[in-house]
Amino acid sequence: MGNPAVLLILEGVMAQEKKFRFTKDKLDNLPLPIEDRDTYTDTLEPTLRLRVGKTGIKAFTLFRKVNGKPIQVTLGRYPSMTIDQARTEARKQLGLMVVGIDPNKAKKAERVKGVTLGQCLTDYLSIRSSLAESTKKGYQGIINNHLSDWKDRPLKDIDRDMVAMRHKKIVDGGEGVAANNVMRCLRALFNFANGQYEDEHGKPLFTDNPVTRISHTRAWTPETRRQTIIRANELPLWIKAVDDLRTSDDNHIDESPALVADYLEFCLFSGLRRDDVFCLRWDQVELDTALMHPVIHKKKKEVMTLPLSDYLVTILKRRQQIRVNEYVFAGRNGEGRFDEPKRQIAKVVKVTGIKFSSHDLRRTFITTASNLDISIYAIKRLCTHSVGGVGGDVTEGYVIMDVERLRAPMQKITDYFLRAMGKVSNVETMPLAKQG
Repeated sequence: MGNPAVLLILEGVMAQEKKFRFTKDKLDNLPLPIEDRDTYTDTLEPTLRLRVGKTGIKAFTLFRKVNGKPIQVTLGRYPSMTIDQARTEARKQLGLMVVGIDPNKAKKAERVKGVTLGQCLTDYLSIRSSLAESTKKGYQGIINNHLSDWKDRPLKDIDRDMVAMRHKKIVDGGEGVAANNVMRCLRALFNFANGQYEDEHGKPLFTDNPVTRISHTRAWTPETRRQTIIRANELPLWIKAVDDLRTSDDNHIDESPALVADYLEFCLFSGLRRDDVFCLRWDQVELDTALMHPVIHKKKKEVMTLPLSDYLVTILKRRQQIRVNEYVFAGRNGEGRFDEPKRQIAKVVKVTGIKFSSHDLRRTFITTASNLDISIYAIKRLCTHSVGGVGGDVTEGYVIMDVERLRAPMQKITDYFLRAMGKVSNVETMPLAKQG
């Protein structure tokens, strides 16, 4: 072990060697660091430092405490930035620090002042990672289809008049609902920008949301909620067209007719949302106990346990025999899942004359349940609606419904559909479990 006094002297010498008046000759001849990097201090401008990396890259930095917080600012690389330039820039940045401004925040604020709508969307989708993929695609589609000419435009240059004119243009084009959706998307992005982008003082850069003009002028297009369902007298024709898909040779790279037929029937007989059916995995299905556990709220990752009717079990057993991956309705969308079969649905619509969407099948399930006098509490749970929330029915928050109590209502809906279609259930109805 060395002499402590000698070590202390050596440390002092090394410290002195790293503090000197910067000159071109000295900086050009600095050795490469033994460790990750070495830092040298200019005695003429003590806040000016030079960092030397292992690769020989040399960079001027400024170091000082602001409000007790150490701040380091990169000024530029040597020799592209000369010593005199570095000293001048260091004094300039010091002037900001003296009045409490962090130069790093000031640089960032200067950059984001010019943030474009396209960059804002990218940041929004990246930071809001919990958004469902369908929501992300929806936002991207809205911007690409209706605001593509604004993608490279800075947010600060998008004003209320522009927003009002764009909304009117879309409405005049016969897309009133689309115009509303575009404005909702734009409003969400400006609200995000208000909290995301700050000036050098930590204050929001974008405090005005130009979409408020649409509310101020009451220009929102009135929207009528769709009421489309498949009526009882239409079910025989509809199911025949769906069954005919199974024998069709109209295969497509992303969807087979048999897969589409099972998907459409499953949507109708389960009442699940389209995306919940797309994402249903085999580890969420119990065929022996006739139960399924779909994730019904992507943000909250909420799982609900629901009973399977006999006909749903039949569909699932059919899918299991040709299982491809972890998803019940497997596809080739990049994640191994199925996507909306628009082409095959259009084929059924053309054959039957019955216009419908995947969500119309869910609406048909709910309407049928109501017509069968199934309790509203059971319907809400069968169709995976949240219960007992703020502003909702206080009483239903106290109603704890066992999954087995939902089995009879689920089967009742299935039996109604089968009778209306002229089909006969070929699987014995599972009896209610005994209540302990």
